[in-house]
Amino acid sequence: MSPTKQIARLLGLPPGQDRLVGDVIMCREFAGPREVCAALAEVTSLDRQQEEALTRLWVDQEKAAVEIPGAARAVMRARELGFAVGLVSDIWVPYYRAFLGACPDIAALVDYAALSFRVGRKKPAEELYRAALEALGADPRRSVMIGDTYEKDILPAINMGLATIWVLSRPEREYPAMARVLWGEWPRPDIIVRNTSRIARALDELEQKRRGTYSWK
Repeated sequence: MSPTKQIARLLGLPPGQDRLVGDVIMCREFAGPREVCAALAEVTSLDRQQEEALTRLWVDQEKAAVEIPGAARAVMRARELGFAVGLVSDIWVPYYRAFLGACPDIAALVDYAALSFRVGRKKPAEELYRAALEALGADPRRSVMIGDTYEKDILPAINMGLATIWVLSRPEREYPAMARVLWGEWPRPDIIVRNTSRIARALDELEQKRRGTYSWK
């Protein structure tokens, strides 16, 4: 469960109100849980127990990240193919710290991180993507977006002219988007893969297509 949903549940907010929590915790660069509690108090009241629970969640999130199998290889392959590497992420401070600790090999290969808590906007806002493209000096027409959520990762990238690799690792969450793609209502990604371990090969396929050397077998 995302930290946004966990906090919404912790605060007893009604369904649909978790978005308000996300706009707070994902779009501000907090120094610690005390600042988060103060910011959330602008949305709803918190008692002492809720503040303590939120502090525990912050601490847990600082250790919660794990490296997905195949992720480091995918990033390394992107660099080998000559790509600059950018992160575009809806994330809050403690989980980003967890990522840096759990995935040092990946973090070392990242040229720029467009993080929601720094940019002040969440996906699918174009500002988040443009921050990465501008920082990297990247041409959208020669860039690739890799993501596991169609509406937040793939569709905005397609609309901005990027090539796309859809990592369909959680199809149960993507059924509505899958249906709209199949019905032709939304554009199809360039490549769809089942999990992160297949991204490196997908990048090779895109490069071969760009050079006109890819053989469909």
